[in-house]
Amino acid sequence: MAAYWTALQTVNQIAGELGLDQVATITGLSDVQSIQLLSLLNSAGNELGMYYPWQQLAKRFDIALVALQEDYNLPVDMLYLRDQTQWDTTNRWPLLGPKSAQEWAWLKNSFVASLPRMRYRIQGNKFKVFPIPPVGTTQSFYMEYISQHWVAAAATPTIPNKELITASDDILFYDPWLLVKFVKFKFYGLKGFNTKEVQADFMRVFETLTGKDTGAEKLSLAPKFQTPYEIGRAHV
Repeated sequence: MAAYWTALQTVNQIAGELGLDQVATITGLSDVQSIQLLSLLNSAGNELGMYYPWQQLAKRFDIALVALQEDYNLPVDMLYLRDQTQWDTTNRWPLLGPKSAQEWAWLKNSFVASLPRMRYRIQGNKFKVFPIPPVGTTQSFYMEYISQHWVAAAATPTIPNKELITASDDILFYDPWLLVKFVKFKFYGLKGFNTKEVQADFMRVFETLTGKDTGAEKLSLAPKFQTPYEIGRAHV
């Protein structure tokens, strides 16, 4: 992963490649061109998190269950949960879910035994659990999510804590060349230029980085994730 750049470095690199004037600061901009580049950069940074679960944006989310409480708040910066990371850390087994609306209706309204395995559903920006924890519960859950925060203030350069650039020295938590290529692609599209080359340029960088972001596991012709409790099931 390349070193992260500041907002000012990134904006000026984009401007330089487009043959536009560079700026001394991004605060208090008055010219339309610089404002547009900064706006496109903010748009690009927020969109990239939707396209791929970048490792630098992954965070941990813990829930301590409360007796008789079904709904739990999700992290305020959550973009989306990472699939198959939801675990009951007290009992050491994976949660069952996410359940569909139909499955949830069946669980809530039919005759279902309150088995120890917990089910979950995301609804109304809440993390819902079933069965509802009884009095005296001490269960805890763990999962990972991708944060929508990709910008770090200079005062906390290692912790992304916002989703929009507000200062020249903000640190942008993406490979700088990925942001540069993406903003150029967006700029060409807005201006009505031929985007074939800039799109190909962006896709080459994007595909290279997503392929190397976390490394790769051994390939299989029939891949299937198995929990420790599933391994060997066929032999039981």
